[in-house]
Amino acid sequence: MIHYKNGLSEKETPEADKVKEYERRYREILDRAKEEYEYIPPDKYNRDGYNLYRRMEKYMGNHLLFLHDQRVPATNNLAERLLRAYKRKQAQAVSFRSFDSIKSLCQCMSMLFAMRKNEETNLFRRVSRIFG
Repeated sequence: MIHYKNGLSEKETPEADKVKEYERRYREILDRAKEEYEYIPPDKYNRDGYNLYRRMEKYMGNHLLFLHDQRVPATNNLAERLLRAYKRKQAQAVSFRSFDSIKSLCQCMSMLFAMRKNEETNLFRRVSRIFG
């Protein structure tokens, strides 16, 4: 699905038949998991697969949204990379005393990322102009 979506140009929309086929295959996987878990119910030691099946069933619309909406990326790699930077800051003895301070850090990191993405030549000068 991801390769298919990534192979489309920005202006191209996925073919309805192709999307229906992907949805059908996704549903088949869920049905097979359901049958297997009915035949052998999960015990307290092997719940990971069962929990994954339940999440996939519950959030099927969210998981396949990228096939229906061009604005939704096929993967969340960018979000994960940006979150990793936040988690690294948190691990470096950064202490947040409120949600406002976390929000401020995230907004600042977002601005810096946007500036970097827009190929600012000197990030320090740009930030200095904002606060100066």
